[in-house]
Formats: sequence, C-alpha cells, structure tokens
Amino acid sequence: MAGYDESLKITCDLVRRHVDEGREIRPSDHIQHDLGLDSLGVMEFVSDVESYFGVNIPSEMFEGIATVEDVARAVLTLRQTAPELGS
Repeated sequence: MAGYDESLKITCDLVRRHVDEGREIRPSDHIQHDLGLDSLGVMEFVSDVESYFGVNIPSEMFEGIATVEDVARAVLTLRQTAPELGS
C-alpha cells in the first residue's frame, strides 16, 4: 500500500492533468480556488483518483476535501479501511 508521500505525489500528478501546463502543484492548493477546477473538472479529477487508487470516495467525504493534501489523506483513509482483495 502506498504511504502518504507516495499518495500525495500521485495525487499531484493526477491533478496536474486538469490544470494549466507548467502550473506548480502544492499540497495546500485548494482544488477549486487555487487550481481553478470547476465542478466538472473536480468530478473528472475525482474519477481519475478513484480509478488510479481503486477506491470510491463517498459523497459524505467531500465536505472535508478541499485541498490536494485532503485528497491524498482521503485516499489513505479509504485504502486502510477497505477490505483486502482476495481475502
């Protein structure tokens, strides 16, 4: 399982697909306010995250997700609580 640093790096790489080329991505960047993703862009980004990490981010978690770092932490939480495949 990926640790926090690896999850954050991957999350930054995934969000980079949805922002202006060359834009620096910081963990503290607010997904909508700082990076400029609109609601469709956020949903596309979330879909990328869910596909890559094999998780489903429930709608009730969205209230606590605003920054790139929040996404990485949510992924870790979901992966730690998910039952292992093949168990």
